[in-house]
Amino acid sequence: MRGRGGVRPPKRALASRLGHVDPKRAAVITLVVVFLALTLAVPVRTYLSQRSEFNELQQANTQLQKEVAEYQRKAVEQNDPAYIEAKARERLQMVKRGERQVILIAPNKEQQEAAERAEREREANPWYQNMWDAVSTPPEGK
Repeated sequence: MRGRGGVRPPKRALASRLGHVDPKRAAVITLVVVFLALTLAVPVRTYLSQRSEFNELQQANTQLQKEVAEYQRKAVEQNDPAYIEAKARERLQMVKRGERQVILIAPNKEQQEAAERAEREREANPWYQNMWDAVSTPPEGK
């Protein structure tokens, strides 16, 4: 819109524009905006919570698929005759005909350390205490 002589009228300041707004119209617009915000709040909250639940379920599904793949691999492995033979040799101490089985019983690290500690304690005691301990305690395994 052009004023007289093709010159635009000066822009009105925001305060002067707001001064001409009808209060009833502003109240109705505010009421509609608040109503829309309240109407949309619950569906948006539901959408966001369902979206996060969906992401958690996807992660759980991925984990379960990995477990299924691992169990399938184990099932295939356990049907292998070489695996069965190796486990029988290991767990049941089975040998083939003509083979000799040798079992080495070596103490583990904790047992060795416990025996060394007991020996150091025994050496720190006087001779009569060691003799009394030998007489007063029954032998192990009996």
